[in-house]
Amino acid sequence: MVAACFTHPIDLIKVHLQTSTRRTRALQTMRGIVRESGILGLYNGLSAALLRQGTYTMSRFAIYDMAKAAMRHPDGTPLNGLELALATLLSGIAGGIVGNPAEILNVRMQNDQALPIHLRRNYKNAVNGLYVMLTTEGVRSLSIGLAPSLIRATLATGSQFVSYDILKAYLLNAGYPDSVSVHFTASFIAGLVATTVCSPADVIKSRVMASLKLQDAMKTSARNTHVPGVWSTACNIYRTEGLRAFFKGWVPSYIRLCPQLVITFVIYEKLRKTYFAHYLK
Repeated sequence: MVAACFTHPIDLIKVHLQTSTRRTRALQTMRGIVRESGILGLYNGLSAALLRQGTYTMSRFAIYDMAKAAMRHPDGTPLNGLELALATLLSGIAGGIVGNPAEILNVRMQNDQALPIHLRRNYKNAVNGLYVMLTTEGVRSLSIGLAPSLIRATLATGSQFVSYDILKAYLLNAGYPDSVSVHFTASFIAGLVATTVCSPADVIKSRVMASLKLQDAMKTSARNTHVPGVWSTACNIYRTEGLRAFFKGWVPSYIRLCPQLVITFVIYEKLRKTYFAHYLK
C-alpha cells in the first residue's frame, strides 16, 4: 500500500494507454489528465488501488510464503522448479480471486477520465464503487474479467516472486550480504521480467474490465450486458491493432512496477526480519 501511493499516477497512465484503441504516448496521456482534472487527477482511483493491494497483493504474499513453508525440505535444500511453480499457481489463484473486485474498481476508476462524460461511472471511492456494482449489476459483476485476472496474477507471482527469490539467492551465494542493496538489485531486475511476462494478460484484463461501461450506454439494463471473453478480446486486439498492442503501456508499466517492487520487497524484507527477530527471542 505504501508502494501504491508512490506509483499510482504511473499506473493510471498505464491503464489509460491499455484501454485506448488509439496510439498515444504516456506523456501525451499525462498532459491530457492534468489538463482536464489537474494534478490531483493523477490520483483518481487511489482508494481502489489501496484496496487492491490490501487484498490481491496481501493474499499472494501470504499464500506464496505459506506454500513454500509447507514444501520446505528437511535437509534445507532449495525448492525445485515444480515446487516453486505450484506455490506460484496457488498464490496466483488466491490473489486473483480475492483481489478481483478491487481490480475491477481500480481499472474502472482510473479509466473514467478517458470516457465521455455521459459514460462515466463517477464512483466516489472504492466502497461506494462496490456498493454501486452490487446494487446495479449484481454479485456476478464482482467476477468480471476473473479469467484474465487469474492468468495475470499467476504470471505476476511467478515472474515477480520466483525471479526475485532466484536473483536474491544468486547474489547471496556470490558472497553479498543480505542487505537492502541485494533486495534492491533483485527486485529491480524482477520488475523487468515481470513487466514483459505480464503485459499481454494485463492489456486483455484492462480491456475486459473497462469494456462494460461502453456497453452500458447501448443497453437499458446493466444486468443483461454482455461481457467479452478473454479469447474474443485477445483476437479482436490482434486483428484490429496488431501484436504490438499487447505491449501497450510497457514503459509506464515498468516505470511503475520497478519502484513498486523495490519499495514492496525492501519493506517486506524489513518486516519479515522484524517478525522473526521478535518470535525467535
